[in-house]
Amino acid sequence: MNWDDLQKRIKGTVVTSLDANYTSVKAAMVWNEVKPLRSPDVIVTVKNDDDVVEAILFARKNKLRVTVHGGGHTWCGLAVRHGGMTIDLSELTVSAIDKITHTAIIQPVISNQELARRLAKYDLAYPIGHCPTVKASGYLLSGGMSWNLSHWGPGCLSVEAAEMVTADGHKIKASETEYPDLFWAMRGAGPGMFAVVTRYHLKCYPLPKSIMTSTYYYSLDDLKDVVSEVTDLGWTMPSIVELSIFLIKAPPELANSCKHTNGKLCMITAVAFAGTKEEGIVALEVLETGKIVKKCLSKKINEASSFEQLSIVSGISWPEKHRNLCENQCSNAKPVDILMAMRDKIIDAPSAKSVIVFCQSTGQHNLLEPYPNVALSMAGQSYGGIWSIWEDAKDDAANIKWHNDTMAILKPFTSFHYIGETDIVQDPTRIIHSYTPEKWKKLQEIRKKYDPDELFFGYVDGTQD
Repeated sequence: MNWDDLQKRIKGTVVTSLDANYTSVKAAMVWNEVKPLRSPDVIVTVKNDDDVVEAILFARKNKLRVTVHGGGHTWCGLAVRHGGMTIDLSELTVSAIDKITHTAIIQPVISNQELARRLAKYDLAYPIGHCPTVKASGYLLSGGMSWNLSHWGPGCLSVEAAEMVTADGHKIKASETEYPDLFWAMRGAGPGMFAVVTRYHLKCYPLPKSIMTSTYYYSLDDLKDVVSEVTDLGWTMPSIVELSIFLIKAPPELANSCKHTNGKLCMITAVAFAGTKEEGIVALEVLETGKIVKKCLSKKINEASSFEQLSIVSGISWPEKHRNLCENQCSNAKPVDILMAMRDKIIDAPSAKSVIVFCQSTGQHNLLEPYPNVALSMAGQSYGGIWSIWEDAKDDAANIKWHNDTMAILKPFTSFHYIGETDIVQDPTRIIHSYTPEKWKKLQEIRKKYDPDELFFGYVDGTQD
């Protein structure tokens, strides 16, 4: 390949296996410390839309298949394939925010935490993701399981348009009125997207004036009663409350109380995205009306918070520079049945950092409703799953076994996998089980229309040894 010719045509950088920094650049394409044993022929870090066009045209001319690094967690390393070209968008971090119209135009690699910071300066907010370091593109293309999900909906629902480069090297803008099929596809296609999105046009919301949290800790001995009552109470809470149930390591001050469950407990968190402090208190006080609250080991209620603080707390639960396996899904099964099935597994987890969490319905409607105008197919009364998190490669075998065993228990409860947070390399059948049959068929038809030569790698093309 004439890599020098490509380098002359772009402002970004071209890195191949012949370059001294290839190994480090390739490693940076995968957030997870569990790195796949795959190597693209070339990694092209672009500086602008024209660079993307040139990279696409070069790939077409030289019969290189293409994948994109857009800053998602890439749990199974889909930004690197066997051979082909990785287009790295990590230099595209510019945003333009309009306070009057409540809109923003952002490039793809702005993190959830950074986007919240930029919008807050204009008293605006967006349904960002929970993990602070995840970038917009990986998040939005998969659908975007957001903060304030029951009220604002998934992040992709608030995308009003997207600028992208198609497989034939053309720059287009897709929306409900222009290229509506591509616009439908990019809101949920995830790592199977067959164009490079370079800008997202976002509908923003007034920044909630009073974000408040209440946290309750319970013994796993009381898990059945806790989950049954809390989820029932959730249906009576307003949709501005995000209600989550964690099976997690106990904080230090409660460790002694949880020795018999290997230091694990149940944590209930409720976050109110309210307009006033009074509204937040009323929204959260529902959890004080049940009977089970008398059994809580500890609680912190009606604490003031912010998107920044929520990001910090989430960052503790999903730390950087760790080895990870992840399985997320939505379910219409009874939450108590799911979490009781998981109870003994969290106790036996080989890593104290692993966590099981499910977000529950509030607002008298299912947490996730069917959304016909997007490819995203998630629909159910709860959303969450398993995060296996550890540090040392010597512990891989134990943690992988625990994760797989726990996933097998979770499988019967699964309505849909979440395409952005499931290991489709390990089990490619999870791809089609992330979509309704109708949406999967439509997605394949749109791909065939816009990428008939299969320039872009499919979901797991180029991943198998």
